[in-house]
Amino acid sequence: MPAEDATVPAGSARGRPKGDAGTRVCYAAMVGSSLEAAEAAAREGLEVEVIDLRTLLPLDKETLFRSVDKTSRLLIVHEDVRTLGIGAEIAAIVAEERFDRLDAPIMRVTYPDTHCPFSHLLEEANLPNAGKILDALRRLAAY
Repeated sequence: MPAEDATVPAGSARGRPKGDAGTRVCYAAMVGSSLEAAEAAAREGLEVEVIDLRTLLPLDKETLFRSVDKTSRLLIVHEDVRTLGIGAEIAAIVAEERFDRLDAPIMRVTYPDTHCPFSHLLEEANLPNAGKILDALRRLAAY
């Protein structure tokens, strides 16, 4: 963990590359893929803000809301299944408390609603990655 991360108390999300084309929320393993997609999007002129939640409970709603207020768009990325995952809860919270600030539907990039296959190649194909995230960012920005 970089030294600058070590000084942030548990429960505080961390905003990364600043932009106004959209907010992308992620945590844990999806941070790297999200940052990679953000760099690719920036090369296309789409500057997005990446929020690394760092913890899910407590959820740093203040940082999330500040970013959504700024960008008016939200893409949630997580490696769990789509249905009943943390992404659905985050989407519900933002829809309930910031609906009037959104200019596009909330989008999610997740693992499909299926069991994890035995083959690591099939599992890898199901996981969110920078390419899938970038495609979703393009759709979100075009909305």
